[in-house]
Amino acid sequence: MNEKIDVVVIGTIIKETIQYPKEQIGPVIGSPAAYSSMVMAALDLNVGIVTYYGNDMQEIISELDPLDKRGVIPYVHTTTNRLVYREDGTKYVEYLKVAPNLHFDDINKDYLDAGHFIVCPMNYEVELGLVERLFKMDKTVFVDLGGYGGATSDVRHSVETEYGKKVTDFLCRNTTIIKASQEDLSSIIPGRNVEDAVSHLIDAGAGMVVVTLGADGAFYRMGSGKPVYRRPFKARSEMPDGALNFTGAGDAFGAGFMASYVKDEDVDRAVEYGNATASLVVQRSGGCIFNRMPTKEIVNKRIKNEL
Repeated sequence: MNEKIDVVVIGTIIKETIQYPKEQIGPVIGSPAAYSSMVMAALDLNVGIVTYYGNDMQEIISELDPLDKRGVIPYVHTTTNRLVYREDGTKYVEYLKVAPNLHFDDINKDYLDAGHFIVCPMNYEVELGLVERLFKMDKTVFVDLGGYGGATSDVRHSVETEYGKKVTDFLCRNTTIIKASQEDLSSIIPGRNVEDAVSHLIDAGAGMVVVTLGADGAFYRMGSGKPVYRRPFKARSEMPDGALNFTGAGDAFGAGFMASYVKDEDVDRAVEYGNATASLVVQRSGGCIFNRMPTKEIVNKRIKNEL
């Protein structure tokens, strides 16, 4: 008998080549869905994933073995891309192959017993109708805006366009928690500082917004309340050159947040847990591999300043 699923992650996994200014890594498994799933599995949650993958992933698909893979859908190819980091640390994505969009009927029926869902597309591939149906089923729906016009989107539709406004407004009305990075918000709601951008989301109907600020930690705002900022944790590089590896940091935050939130729905504690989780992931080399991800015991030690 399969164990009860704690969290279901919905979004395409990708076959990714990562291009840094001085080196190239890959192909490896990537995407917000892959990172979010792997981090939560390492934090001892039973995680289901809804995604497509193709035969071109056979040599690396075993990386997903810690997950419940009943929701994985075979296809002729995997979404394939290049993630390119600029010298200033910002990034862009080039897509070479794309799998189909994900619809509500693609969700394995056993997964619908779960109470918490993370929707984290790369590039608009999770249909809005899927988000709405989960929300109307009274599920906790956590949506990452990175794939809806933010940092991972190929074409970034801002709220200044008809389509971008339609997508953003729809998500604000049909989610429990919206998560975005500062970079995401600068693309989706340009010309505003981060707090004003969050006010735009709240005014559009969002009940809770959580924003990652990189080295400055994160903050959240609930409804008409004021923003609440939470400190980052100091990362201590485990790599020979002393560098930090920021690939997957934002996804690690979101995964850590949800790993805490599913237990008691304490937002403040979840943000702290997300910050601690991200600080541990950036210390280690590698991409989306299970051995890079911290355990809950290690995260708890970081929060208690014991690590």
